[in-house]
Amino acid sequence: MKQVINSFMLKHEMLKEGDHLILAVSGGPDSMAMVKFFQDMPSSSFKITVAHVEHGLRGDESKKDAEFVKKYCQSHHIPVYFHQPNVSERKKKNGLSTQEAARLCRYEWFESLMNKLEADKLVLAHHGDDQIETMLMRQIRGSLSGRKGIPVKRQFANGTIIRPFLCVEKATLVRFCETHDVPYRNDPSNKEDDYQRNRLRHHILPYIKQENHKAHEIFQWQSEAWSDDEEWLQSETEIILEKVILEKNADRLSIDGEILRKTPRALQRRVIHLILSYLSKSVQKKMDRHHIESVKTLLVNDHPSVTSHLPDGIVVEKSYDRLEFRNSLFDMQIDAIDTQKIAIPSEVTLPLGKLKVSREVRKNLEEKNIASLSVDLDEVVLPLLVRSRKKGDRMSYVGGEGTKKIKDLFIDQKVPKRDRDVWPIVTDSHDTILWVPFLKRSNEALVNKSSTQVANLTYELYT
Repeated sequence: MKQVINSFMLKHEMLKEGDHLILAVSGGPDSMAMVKFFQDMPSSSFKITVAHVEHGLRGDESKKDAEFVKKYCQSHHIPVYFHQPNVSERKKKNGLSTQEAARLCRYEWFESLMNKLEADKLVLAHHGDDQIETMLMRQIRGSLSGRKGIPVKRQFANGTIIRPFLCVEKATLVRFCETHDVPYRNDPSNKEDDYQRNRLRHHILPYIKQENHKAHEIFQWQSEAWSDDEEWLQSETEIILEKVILEKNADRLSIDGEILRKTPRALQRRVIHLILSYLSKSVQKKMDRHHIESVKTLLVNDHPSVTSHLPDGIVVEKSYDRLEFRNSLFDMQIDAIDTQKIAIPSEVTLPLGKLKVSREVRKNLEEKNIASLSVDLDEVVLPLLVRSRKKGDRMSYVGGEGTKKIKDLFIDQKVPKRDRDVWPIVTDSHDTILWVPFLKRSNEALVNKSSTQVANLTYELYT
């Protein structure tokens, strides 16, 4: 066993001379075999410290585990640290399952301990059977990245998490303990079928090993190969994402749907997953293949405006070739713009941007900037007003004959439905529409060489 593990650690460059290792020890056969394994290695090459978390979930049994680990470490002169988190409080506070809350508490403490001791590695005793169970669980859940399983090592705190026992199965670790007279404690809850992992361990894993007694090696090889594939695919996904992004801020992200549709399907899924991960920290737990596929269906839907609601408050809206992802938990509840008078000069704060108004001395005859408007004040009835659209709104427009419905203007210009009620409409006091920023200006109050009183309005969107 030692030779297999040493070769595995060498292959993955897990250790270096002088490392300070924190061993996460529960008291079970896996972690006690880990303690013995590192005890038997040359002590001059690294330093070991044991860390034990007493979750307080099994009453006296948990306390006995902690006492067992304490006595073993004291008798072998190994530094040991203990932690007893309030798992129930964390579970209630964050709305987590007991296992998730315990894991969160455990890793938070490991991180603080690594920083405190300036340790280099956190060593975990996950073995080959754990790898099989984890990969099966992720496959059952439909996790996009589930194939790659438990990583051999990853960055953590100010150092690295390493798992040197992924190359051996649990039975090997138990035999190692028995051969070397290493004591350990068994967790009775592992015999119950309350958790999915236990059900797979008791009922599925034996059949897999019956078909291939080296299944743990096969699954570990697949995990490493798929991890390499995922790393490359992830880099390609990030390149595609940069190409399709139209707008990005803390609570929303808009992309060019046409470009994404032309992207290979394998990368489409990953781009969508990456966007959802940006907006939600719970993607892995709350979203599965159905949610990814629902966004892909939205992408190819012929209807110009479609919406899909996903878990964790994520809303995806398709507006023509634009696909917007947003976290609705941050949405401002604004139904419309109340009619406001526009003073000259002034600055009016609106839902989507700011309207800045100034009095012009010069006559701006060239209105090429769609974000600004010059108005001949002698040709309008003051004061100017800004409001939301109304049913039946129409306007004349430069370059066209007759009038056009504001509704049709929004459709033609592909303005997202959710923005239409908060898009500013500038009128005079007789409700004649003068301007719809970024879209059209009317034929009314055009500035010419004889204009003497001119106002300039500029609309700036929030970034």
